[in-house]
Amino acid sequence: MRTEILQLKDLGRMPNESVNDTDEIIEVIRSYDDLLGQIQLPISFDEAEVLVQLFPEHSFYDLHWDLLKLVESIILFEKGDKYIQLINTCPSKEWKDLLNIRYQNYQKSQEIRK
Repeated sequence: MRTEILQLKDLGRMPNESVNDTDEIIEVIRSYDDLLGQIQLPISFDEAEVLVQLFPEHSFYDLHWDLLKLVESIILFEKGDKYIQLINTCPSKEWKDLLNIRYQNYQKSQEIRK
């Protein structure tokens, strides 16, 4: 597993952004942003298992979208039940629901192409 993924795992789940965030949050944002930006696709299923656990409950300075892009990239390699099981381990109901909806839309788009 890549060092960046292990470092993200050590940072833990993204906190929710808040209007009450202090200046110290800038360093936290920078840490997530730098590490997420260093990850080159494709990622492995094991790496996706780590990343899916990082989703904040709601939002975290748009970095949740970078996380989503990385997790969704494994659709090309892991389809069906295994992918659904992965996204259903997401600790955030909001992001789990969104990942499931986006996967259903992806499946529909693949059926249309056939």
